[in-house]
Amino acid sequence: MDLPRTTHVLPTITIDGPHDGPHDGPNCDKAIQIFDGKGIAYTKVDLEPGDENHRHVTEKLGYQQTPVITVKLEGQRTVHWGGHRMDVLMALGGLCAEGVASDHKEASR
Repeated sequence: MDLPRTTHVLPTITIDGPHDGPHDGPNCDKAIQIFDGKGIAYTKVDLEPGDENHRHVTEKLGYQQTPVITVKLEGQRTVHWGGHRMDVLMALGGLCAEGVASDHKEASR
């Protein structure tokens, strides 16, 4: 996975995963815990078998396991992956927490 080390714009993150009542599944829960613990904003999209979001993830993106995490980076670049990837989650957490260029950090205070 090729995430940048720094950015001038915070990435937009979407977590696509099943809606299983109070829990979204163990891998979705892990991603959500990491992002919540680091104060990283994301959008959670519940997948229901056969719905438009599910078809997008399985047919267009080609994933069969969840979560599917999509990250929109500056410059119109998008990366995504399926399943539990602790290495990429931690790299994304570092990018969001520490990798934003100082001019953005100053403007957001």
